[in-house]
Amino acid sequence: MIDLIVFSVANNRYAINIDNVQRIIQAVELTAIPNANELIDGMMPYEKSVVKVLNFRKLIGLPPHEDEDKDIEDSTQKFLFYENDNDNFAIKVDLIDDIAHIEESNIIKNDEDNDTSKFLELSGILDIDGVLINIIKTVKLPSKEK
Repeated sequence: MIDLIVFSVANNRYAINIDNVQRIIQAVELTAIPNANELIDGMMPYEKSVVKVLNFRKLIGLPPHEDEDKDIEDSTQKFLFYENDNDNFAIKVDLIDDIAHIEESNIIKNDEDNDTSKFLELSGILDIDGVLINIIKTVKLPSKEK
């Protein structure tokens, strides 16, 4: 059994292994980073360090969230603090849906190339009661270049 955090971005569902997520918090105001990659929304303090925040909507080519113009306190958006291969950063998502406890054998492997971008790799798809969920294998933080 593996545990996945299921989240929504627009009408799409994604899941990420809970072992890669340190914490989930309500979205907060960010500090801009000059000349940062366009996928990075900014930076914020986190446990005696500073982390960059990756905008998942921008990563998958979607327009800004409807809450982008609201006060941050009224937003449904969340930050997932992600850790993978010595990389620590936050991922901004629209909404946390659930924690799924699944058998890894229930993930439908995709024969095609699962790299949706050079920063996102999927491991397959999960069908939970007719809802398809993209399973994330790896998320990478973009470098400075735009």
